[in-house]
Formats: sequence, C-alpha cells, structure tokens
Amino acid sequence: MKDDEILREEAMTDGPMTIAGLVLRPITALSVSWMQRNNIFSDNMDLIWKSAAFAYLHSTPFTEVRAVVNNRAEFTDAVDSWIQKHIVHHNEISEITEVMNVAFKRYQSGISEPAKKGSATGN
Repeated sequence: MKDDEILREEAMTDGPMTIAGLVLRPITALSVSWMQRNNIFSDNMDLIWKSAAFAYLHSTPFTEVRAVVNNRAEFTDAVDSWIQKHIVHHNEISEITEVMNVAFKRYQSGISEPAKKGSATGN
C-alpha cells in the first residue's frame, strides 16, 4: 500500500504513459468532465466500452475528441470505431482497464487541502 503523500505526488506530477501501444494523456478536469457528461461510468455501458472510452478520450487528438464529445450519439460511434480499430479480443482491454483505475486513484489523490484553514501570513 502506498502512502497518501506518495500518491498525491504521483498525481501532481503525472504524465503521459504508453500502454498497449497507445500513448495516454493523464486525466484532467476536462477529461473527467467529458467522461461525466457522456455517462461513461453509468451501469448502461459494459466494461469494454467504458475502458475504450477512457482510452479514446486520453489517446485521440483533441481536435477529433472535441468534434464528437458534446454529441452523445457521435461520441458513442467514435468509441465504437476506436474499439473496432484497436481491440481484436475483449481480453486486450484489461490492461487499459487497470491503467484507468490507477489513473483515477492518482487523480483523486492529487486533490489536496491544507490541514488548517487560515491565511498564509498567520493573521
């Protein structure tokens, strides 16, 4: 088990990583917003699609993502096309699923608040 401070440091210094032949950008507030508005983590979608949507959002050029992310049907089609292009067998997505789970844990750990509230000058 990692110490909270180590996790927080990892989250604050997170960078792109290569997994399954893809370069995945780190999770950001914007990508979390995209995932939430497209209900990626709802029970309506299967784990393959959820993991593929995560990989699509974090590996596809921003211009392509921005062209579809605000239209649910177009976004779903883009993720389906991504699956068709990148995933031959469903077991291939497991590595991306693991990275997605670790990335979320790091992102959540990057949120930090001071132990005591008050001004920096002590006034």
